[in-house]
Amino acid sequence: MKLDIREGAVEDLKQFDKEIQKLVRDRIEELRSSPLGKNTSLLNKQGLEIFRLKLKTDELDHRVFFDLNGDTVVVLGVEHRDQAYTPESIKKIKSRR
Repeated sequence: MKLDIREGAVEDLKQFDKEIQKLVRDRIEELRSSPLGKNTSLLNKQGLEIFRLKLKTDELDHRVFFDLNGDTVVVLGVEHRDQAYTPESIKKIKSRR
């Protein structure tokens, strides 16, 4: 599959330190071959229906929000879990569609 990382998602990544950025980018890259893996679910929150990749390790507690558009994974946002489900975050992700 193709990967389209929206500018807003790139900006989200820049919030995190370099090590976290690399770990998240590696996991995003894995979406090419398996966008609907075991840590992915369809989220329906505050009127937004979107796929969520849960990244939970010793180093990570982040969420990657994405859509599928034909043969393309469209990454719309990356948030730390503490901020991922706030009304502001949901509104921001919606605006990137």
